[in-house]
Amino acid sequence: MRFPCLALTVLFCVLTINFSLSAEQYGHNRKDISFNLDGRKVVGTLTVPNEEDEKSLVLILHGMSGNRKGAHIKGTSKALFEYAADIFAKRGVASLSISTGGRGGSEGKFVDMTLERRIREAVKAIEWISKQDWLQIEKISILGHSQGSLVAVSAATRLARSQPIASIILWAPQTNALSTYRRSMGEAVYQKGLNAKPDEVVSWIGATGKLRAFKRDFFRGLSNIDTLSEIEEYKGRLLIVTGSRDRWSTSTNAQAFKHRHNGTNSQIELDVGHRMGAAFGEPAVESVVNETLQWILSD
Repeated sequence: MRFPCLALTVLFCVLTINFSLSAEQYGHNRKDISFNLDGRKVVGTLTVPNEEDEKSLVLILHGMSGNRKGAHIKGTSKALFEYAADIFAKRGVASLSISTGGRGGSEGKFVDMTLERRIREAVKAIEWISKQDWLQIEKISILGHSQGSLVAVSAATRLARSQPIASIILWAPQTNALSTYRRSMGEAVYQKGLNAKPDEVVSWIGATGKLRAFKRDFFRGLSNIDTLSEIEEYKGRLLIVTGSRDRWSTSTNAQAFKHRHNGTNSQIELDVGHRMGAAFGEPAVESVVNETLQWILSD
């Protein structure tokens, strides 16, 4: 009568040992975190190396239609930002990827999204990181993908005095919010958005074929974001990563950041598209992530 219990005990021990070994081999710990902004919960994924003396952390900001996991990587079950977080952690770099309101578990409605709201989410995330005494972070970087690049630059500029950002990393960056979205939606939709009622939702089909739908504040806020002027004020390091197959965020346009930035900067063009290799498979993504990580560790 005791053998079944003994068998279960042995099985439990084996499973426990295997779990511990796999966690150790994985090289890091991952957990969901959250903080409040204007009474709404913003959710993020924190990935921390098993080493107790991590010194660097990267805040990851997704693009317009993304979330904290990132785009699905073709041919795998992996997502772009989770994949990047894994590789970062194996080299001792922590990361926090957050979702804007209405995406990836964060509270709110996505139609209420504005760039100003996203900037405030990023600033709040940095404030959350700085209050975690158990995170021994000395250097914080911000990585923004596509629309997230606009957010990254603005957030870093605002944090210059209270929490200086060591570096900004721009993947497939947008250089000008107003011109980018005005061109995408067309003049008629833009004017309709500017003149809409406060709760009216104005929609259009974006360049990628996806439906975009936002309220008046989104349209009116576009002219308030001057990212190229802000990058002139930023004194930290800057990395720009573009794809030779990217039709929306071209390497030529991205050079504007490099020319306007007064500090140390680098620009890398790789054989990928707008989603940083996710549409092509793991080897393409790996090249983007490894180039980025090598640059982070070179400081």
